[in-house]
Amino acid sequence: MTDRSLFNIVPSEDEHDLILPGSEVKTQKPCVESVLEIPKPGFCVKTRSEDGNKTFINICTSDKVPEPPDITENELQQYLEAGDVGKFRVPMSVGPPHGESDKSGGACTAYDVVINPRFCAKVRREGAFQQFLLAAILTIIEQKHDVKLRPDSCVLLRNKRSIGRLEPQLMRLSKKPFVVELDQFQSSSSSGAAKPEASYATLPCKHSVTVEPAQGKPEFVVVEIKSPHVKSAKWLELDVGEDRIELVVRRGGYRLDLDLPYWVHPEQGGAQFHCQKNVLTLTLPVQEGGG
Repeated sequence: MTDRSLFNIVPSEDEHDLILPGSEVKTQKPCVESVLEIPKPGFCVKTRSEDGNKTFINICTSDKVPEPPDITENELQQYLEAGDVGKFRVPMSVGPPHGESDKSGGACTAYDVVINPRFCAKVRREGAFQQFLLAAILTIIEQKHDVKLRPDSCVLLRNKRSIGRLEPQLMRLSKKPFVVELDQFQSSSSSGAAKPEASYATLPCKHSVTVEPAQGKPEFVVVEIKSPHVKSAKWLELDVGEDRIELVVRRGGYRLDLDLPYWVHPEQGGAQFHCQKNVLTLTLPVQEGGG
């Protein structure tokens, strides 16, 4: 199994920018750049956590996930040997864990991981990419969910493409960064440099934080921010964490910091800005057990 410590992995194409998908709307009808979609099954890997719990990883596909660069196994091996795998990024969406039952009726855990279908076919054909992908997934699951899975227990199931019901995930409809025009600047984490100190006034606005569905198990946190001081998405700098949102309006020097009622998946969220209504709307999937 490839050494996971070598990897510079991004779960989604733009996560290293801390910028989410969305668009600035120029018509009456808002333009949504993400869609909730159930991915297609690809193949399934069985493993165990370090405490012995049986775990399945459903490798799924969606053509809305970008395809990584088309490199050869030799090129991948050269990156690994040189410790330079940052040149090879694999866009993927890793969903929260969901409880399932194995074929004997025993309890187990499943994760749904969505990648590009053409890259999935390549992974099935070429062993080096399969090892690379599995190592990447184990790293991300450990980072996101604090669960250590055993790489030496990974077994590719030959007659099973997925375990349990595949959960819907929020997929991006384009490769554009958050609120489109935000690609003209970077967030505080994009370059590793500290954000310069600045003094901001509290943003005069009306805002609401709601949960969908209104009753039962929460699936999404929806945040709406309306302010006459925000005329364009170009003015906005947004930092979405697992339990909070910080919005900076660069023109005017305003700032808004909101706590969220549930822990969310920032990298799977979507946003849209309606110019005529001066409303920014964020839709953020709730983490499993994120209350």
